[in-house]
Amino acid sequence: MNRKYLSTLTLALAALAAGNALAADSAAPKTREQVRAELLEAQRTGDIVANGNSGKKLNELYPSQYPAKATTQANTREQVLAELAQAKRSGELVIGHNHGGR
Repeated sequence: MNRKYLSTLTLALAALAAGNALAADSAAPKTREQVRAELLEAQRTGDIVANGNSGKKLNELYPSQYPAKATTQANTREQVLAELAQAKRSGELVIGHNHGGR
């Protein structure tokens, strides 16, 4: 009887500790106004999954009805070559997969 009681108590304490650890990792809860603002922004931009089996968002199905997403400018060829040279100098570049990641 004591062994069964001890096992149950240990399991309950482990579950309680895991629940507290998960709760501590989560960010602060959002207010009602924050959630409402996020919903309105998603509706405005079409960033909501459409009803149906497509799994696509409204802005993907009907791009002309929603504002275009902002694009970032890509690096120039010179910038990429400079980054490559820096990676080689600092040893951050992994050359091939046959070298064991060195």
